[in-house]
Amino acid sequence: MPRLYFDANATAPPHPEAVEAVRRAMLEDWANPTSTHREGQRARYLIEEARREIAAALGVAPGELVFCASATEALHLLIRGLQPALGHRPAAVFPGEHSACLNPLKDWSRVAWLPEVPPACATVVQMPANNETGILYPMPPVLDALRIKDCAQAWGKVPVDLSDSDAAVFSGHKMGGPRGAALLWMRPGLPWEAVMEGPQERRRRGGTEDLPAILGLAVAVRHLAERQVMNAGLAPLRDAFEAEITSWNRAIEVIGQGLPRLPNTSCILFRGKNGEALHAALDLAGFAVSTGSACHSGSVKPSHAIATLGYTLEDARSVLRFSLLPDAQPGEVEALAAALKRLV
Repeated sequence: MPRLYFDANATAPPHPEAVEAVRRAMLEDWANPTSTHREGQRARYLIEEARREIAAALGVAPGELVFCASATEALHLLIRGLQPALGHRPAAVFPGEHSACLNPLKDWSRVAWLPEVPPACATVVQMPANNETGILYPMPPVLDALRIKDCAQAWGKVPVDLSDSDAAVFSGHKMGGPRGAALLWMRPGLPWEAVMEGPQERRRRGGTEDLPAILGLAVAVRHLAERQVMNAGLAPLRDAFEAEITSWNRAIEVIGQGLPRLPNTSCILFRGKNGEALHAALDLAGFAVSTGSACHSGSVKPSHAIATLGYTLEDARSVLRFSLLPDAQPGEVEALAAALKRLV
């Protein structure tokens, strides 16, 4: 039996048309977009066309978008750029946030965990969809605070609304785009300073733009509505999978069950089992799954996103995440369930 992939929240295969866009750009449009000769200016034109297309899909102005290499980079650029103006005041942050967001906040005077909002709070950071549990969260209505939305996991799976935000980051490789392309969006007038010197991206992010990745991202965005429809259709398949495995043992629990969640994500607690051992056994059996976010899966450290929900560290070590690709088939999920049943 061929290997089956259930780790879409870590990364997803790029759309075939995005792959072709990357291939063509690497062969035909490899010139430096900063160069002033004809080849360079053609590359610049293609970048700006991609920027306009993506901005239209997001409902923002093209000049508000900064192309980055990853959502991690985008979060660092955003938060470190805001720190000189806002870092002396408290920030309120979703406690299950990714380390890519939490690390640059270490320089701030105080970081409180939502739903706590301290007095004089200047910044709120919320991910609309958690990468490990799939639980969906609204942006807290905090007056006079700059609102940052971490859309890395939500984009391409559920609709993303920026009307309640002042800045946001987006990841390409989780929604059918290539790795190497991500977005930073900022409303005009934010108290932000560039932290990566260079003339590119209107002096907001230094370094030669990765034109092939950017063009691949723009192509993936063209298929975003179709991808969201496919992902929405996964909810019944996910629910059937969860109903099957929780029927085996009362110690098996779906984290976030009954709450709004990403339609492709099941975060399962196998209480009393070692999550790393289950992960390894499934891998040997031909199934790619995760013990949490990709950044935690290579570590024995238990996921803080699980622990912040009130579970013990031992419970957090007993969790597996199953995230379906948009075209997942019932037979594939049934095969996964059968393999799990042999292990638990």
